[in-house]
Amino acid sequence: MPRSVLPPIKYNMSSTLQTPEIELRLPMASASHPAWFEIRQHDLPLWNEMLLKTDTPLYQCPFWNEPYRPLWLTPHYLAWGTPDRPLAYVCILTVGFRFFKIGLVFRGPTCLLAGAEIPQDALVELVDWARTEGYFFIRFTHSDPEVLNRIASLGHARHFDAFPYFLDYPIFSPDFVITQLDTEAETLASFDREIRRKLRRACDIGYEFRSDDSLEALAKLWPLYQECSQRKHFRLERPLSVYMEMLRLARPHNCARVYSVHLDGKAVGSALVVRDRASSYCVLAAFDAAHRKSAAFLHWKAMRDMYRMGARSYNLGPGPGSLARFKQQFSRRCVSYPGPLTVVLKDNWFQFWWKIAFPIAKSLRPLLRGLVSRVRRQVPANY
Repeated sequence: MPRSVLPPIKYNMSSTLQTPEIELRLPMASASHPAWFEIRQHDLPLWNEMLLKTDTPLYQCPFWNEPYRPLWLTPHYLAWGTPDRPLAYVCILTVGFRFFKIGLVFRGPTCLLAGAEIPQDALVELVDWARTEGYFFIRFTHSDPEVLNRIASLGHARHFDAFPYFLDYPIFSPDFVITQLDTEAETLASFDREIRRKLRRACDIGYEFRSDDSLEALAKLWPLYQECSQRKHFRLERPLSVYMEMLRLARPHNCARVYSVHLDGKAVGSALVVRDRASSYCVLAAFDAAHRKSAAFLHWKAMRDMYRMGARSYNLGPGPGSLARFKQQFSRRCVSYPGPLTVVLKDNWFQFWWKIAFPIAKSLRPLLRGLVSRVRRQVPANY
């Protein structure tokens, strides 16, 4: 896309996005010409604020990616543009070191201008930057297949996942997304009548809904998630420490909540919900076996609370197996995402990875997942 089609705005942090000005570290030769530059660590809170005012998806925000550092995934945050006019942004989770690096981009890169596409120059320069920095391949996911097609057109790209050990979501099935309406009555009317019946029943039982954003609340509710995962035979893909750190980083931006349902003082259900500008995502949910009827009540209260924060859609997540029937009662809108795209930057290194290292890593995948799920399980001492 030619750069001239972008609107001629002055894009500084203090006026356009109403956040404090950020001092950005740019290459000296790129002071006036758009270029990719790394965002400094101490500027990340301000970038969280900025990104939450754009269409950047949750999976690209620093508060979502910083907690992965203890899992041997180092995030690198890049912006493309000039100091007073950043136009595009990407977070690359990095595995490896020096000139043997693998990059993972979850649902990015993203354009910072509403209604505009990422300039093709930015995509070309992103690939060039990655090659110079020692990456031998980058795996991209994105909600827009056209963005992936434009990246694929740049060179050696394959439509498969060359690093299937860490995903933006570990289940390959469509997400069930609820589009909320202005009033509760309108939103309720869009649900299956079975959901409305379950909500009336929950009120009769006397369930109490609670909302919290403290680390202590999540830590107290974690045994409920563990018990539910064991009972229903699903894996908690991230350790508690990752969710705790994410919640800590998200709190200043008012974009994460620990919701719970109680009966007679006992927690019988909980959900961890995180939002970006327009969408909220149920990241985790768990219920006591004897109180599954509280699930509809919990999700209903959670989605309306997120709506009041500006998130018009509520993503229930995928619905494998019997979960699909329950989630379809809320919404029949299923959102499928394009498959991953692997862009090869150094063919010799990639061939080594694909023919030798990948088969070994694939055979060790259950062990690696187990190690990752157990790493740093301790709760931070400063919560």
